[in-house]
Amino acid sequence: MEAATTEREDPEWSNLFRQEAQTQPPLEAILAAVPVFSALSPRELWVLARIVHPRRFAAGETIIGRGAKQSGFYLIRSGRVEIQRPDAQGHPDLVGNLGPGELLGEFALVDGTPRTSAVVAAERSELIGFFKPDLMDLMITNPGLGCKILLNLAEQMSQTLLADYETLKGLGYDFLHEDLAAR
Repeated sequence: MEAATTEREDPEWSNLFRQEAQTQPPLEAILAAVPVFSALSPRELWVLARIVHPRRFAAGETIIGRGAKQSGFYLIRSGRVEIQRPDAQGHPDLVGNLGPGELLGEFALVDGTPRTSAVVAAERSELIGFFKPDLMDLMITNPGLGCKILLNLAEQMSQTLLADYETLKGLGYDFLHEDLAAR
C-alpha cells in the first residue's frame, strides 16, 4: 500500500509570493483623483505614492485631536470619519462627516494653527497622510513636483474659500467690502 504524500505549507513562507486580491485601486490612482494631485504625471504620482503615509484607524479612534497643531492633511481611502466640536456642556457634537475620496485638513500644509475640531473614525478607516515635512522635502529634492502640488493646493483652497463665502452669503451674512464696492 502506497502512503499518501501530502505537502504541508510552512505558514511563515506560504504567502510570501502570493498576490493578495486588490480590493482597492492602486494608491497612484487614488491620488490622481484628488484635485491637489490631479495634474501630476504618472511618474510624479509614483514618486508621491512612495512618500505618503497610509494609516488605519479603528472605529472611535481619534485621528486628529481638537487643538492639535496642524501638520498636514489626510485623504480618506476607505471608511468614514466624523468632525466633532464640543457643545456648550463640553460633549462632542457632530458637525460633519467625510467619506472615501474626501480630504480633511488640506489648509494645514500652509497654516500651522491649531485644529478647531476633532476628527474621529466613525468606522474602521484607512487614511493617507501627506504632511508639511513631506512637501518641504519635495521642494528641495523635486522642486517641480513640489511647486505643482503647491499651485494645485492654492487653487483648491481658493475654491474652498469661495464656496464657504457663498454659503455664508446665502445664510445672510453681510460682507463689508460689498457695501464699499456699491459706493
